[in-house]
Amino acid sequence: MPEAPAPLDTDVLVVGAGPVGLALACELRRHGVRCRIADRAPGPATTSRALGVQARSLEVFEDIGVTGRMLAAGTRAGGLTVYDRDRPVLHMSLRHVSDSPYRYLLVLPQSRTEAILADRLAELGGAVERGLELRELRTEGGEAGPDGGVLAEFARPGAGGGGTAARIRARWVVGCDGARSTVRKAAAIPFEGATAPESFLLADVRLDWDRTRETTHGWLTRDGMLAAFPLPDGRWRLFVTARPEPGSAAPQATVPEFQRQLAHYTGDTRTTVSDPGWMTTFTVNYRVAARYRAGRVFLAGDAAHIHSPFGGQGMNIGVQDAANLAWKLALVLDGAPDRLLDTYEEERRPIAEYVRRGNQGATGMLVTGNPLLRALRDRVVVPLLSLDAVQRRLATETSELAMNYRGAALSLGTRRGPGPRPGDRAPRGRCRPAAGGEPADLYDALRGTASRLLLFAGRAPRPGELRSLAALAARTERATAGRVRGYLVIAGERAPAEPAEETAVLLDPSGELHDAYGARRPALYLIRPDGYIGLRTRPDDTDGLRDYLRLLLGAPAPDREPSPG
Repeated sequence: MPEAPAPLDTDVLVVGAGPVGLALACELRRHGVRCRIADRAPGPATTSRALGVQARSLEVFEDIGVTGRMLAAGTRAGGLTVYDRDRPVLHMSLRHVSDSPYRYLLVLPQSRTEAILADRLAELGGAVERGLELRELRTEGGEAGPDGGVLAEFARPGAGGGGTAARIRARWVVGCDGARSTVRKAAAIPFEGATAPESFLLADVRLDWDRTRETTHGWLTRDGMLAAFPLPDGRWRLFVTARPEPGSAAPQATVPEFQRQLAHYTGDTRTTVSDPGWMTTFTVNYRVAARYRAGRVFLAGDAAHIHSPFGGQGMNIGVQDAANLAWKLALVLDGAPDRLLDTYEEERRPIAEYVRRGNQGATGMLVTGNPLLRALRDRVVVPLLSLDAVQRRLATETSELAMNYRGAALSLGTRRGPGPRPGDRAPRGRCRPAAGGEPADLYDALRGTASRLLLFAGRAPRPGELRSLAALAARTERATAGRVRGYLVIAGERAPAEPAEETAVLLDPSGELHDAYGARRPALYLIRPDGYIGLRTRPDDTDGLRDYLRLLLGAPAPDREPSPG
C-alpha cells in the first residue's frame, strides 16, 4: 500500500512578509483559512521603499480593516506638478478620480504599511515567523486533490548547509518573496523580460524648501527626470535618473550627488539636502513570470512581476494579486472545484503585462536621451497631458480603478447596455439599509467575505416583482449556505411592505445606485468577494445564475421560480 501523506501543518504557507505577503495572510485569515507566513529577515522592515498606495488598494485595505490607520499615518498627494526649472508647465490632478473617496495618492513608507498589516494580522490570530530562509519545496501526494501538499524546508539565513530550522507542510504555497523569489526558482518558473539601460538614484532626505506637500513635484530635462514625493515624517523622497557625465563613472547615491542633481534639474542652489533616512542606486527590470501557478505553488507581487517604480503601481497590483487569490483558495477549501484557482493567473497575469508595457513606455519616454523622443515628450506629450479628458483617463488608470477582468472565465452575462460589464470593479454609491441605520457607502453595506447578489428592482417595479426578487435572494442564500448573500435594492426613500422573505433591503433614495448600475429595469449583479462583477443578467435568468454558481462554487443553485406577469 502507498504510504499515507504526512499531516498538514497549515492550509496555506505564505513565503515573504512584505506588503503583499502580509496582505495575503490577513485576507486568508479573514476568510477563515489556516495559514502561516515566514520571512528570511530577522525583524520588520525599516526602510521606506514602496511609497504610493493607490485608490483601488485602499479599497482592498478597507476589507482587511486597515485603511483608517493608513490614512492617519500617511500623506495625501493630490497629483503631480511638472516644472521647467522653477516654472510650472503641467499639473496633473487625481481629483479627476470618480466613484471613489480616495482622490489622491497616499504616500506611506513601506515600513509603516508592513507594521500596520502585521498588527492587523496579529488581531486576526497570526504572526510572522522570522529568520527562516526557504531552501527547498517538494510536492507530496500529487499536484491536485484533497490529500496532497507541499513540504517547505527552511534554514536560518547565513547558516549554509548547517541543518534545517523548520519544516512546514501546507496544502498550497504562495511565493511573495520578491524579485529574487526563491519560491519562483524552486518551482522552475521563468521570469521573462529585460533589464533597462538606465540607472536611478533614490533617497529619503530633508529639504529646506517651502514647496507644497499636497502634490508631488517633477522636473524634465534632456538628461532625464527628477521627482520629489512628500513623506509623512517631513522628509522628501528624491528619485533621479543616474546618467553619467561623458568620461565619468555612473553617479552613486550620496548627499553631495543629490545636492548636485537638485541644482542641475531645478536651478535651485539655495535648498540644502540633509539628514538622509535611506539612499540607494538601482537599475530597473521589466519582467513577468511565465506562469503564476505551478501545481500547488503560486506567485504574487514582485515574485510575479517587476517594473519601474515610476507611477507607483508595483506594490499595488501585488496587493490586488493577494485579494484575488485569497477568496479563491478559501472557496476551494470549502468544496469549490480546483479549477477555480486557475482563474488567478488568467485574471492577474494580463494586468501585470499591461502595467509592465505601459510603465516601460512611460519611463522610457520620461528619461529618454534620444533628441527626437525628447522633442516629442516636450512638445506633444506634455501639452496633451494638460487636457481634462486625458487627465481623467490617466487618473482612473493610475488609481487602478479601471483594471478589470472582462472576457475572463469568471466574467459572464450581459456585456451591452448601460452599467458596468462583467469583470468590472463594482461601482460605489450611497444607500441606506431599510432595516434602519444611517446612510452608508455601498461597500460598507456589503462588507464581509461572501459573494453578494444585488437584485435591482428598477425604477418602476411591477406588482409582485419585489416579492419575487426577495424570494430569489433568500433561495440563493440557502442554496449556497450563505456563501452568497442576497440584497434587494429599491429606488426611493421607503421600503414597501411587499417583500415577505427575510431579505436584506438597501434603499437607493436618490437613484444613484440604479443609475450607476444601469438598472432602469430589474437587473441582477453577482459581485465576487474581491469586489468585481462576476455575473450580470436579468433576475429571471435563473439558468444563468445556476450555471454561474456551479462554476464559482461547485454547488447547487436555487430552483427556478417563474417571475410574475
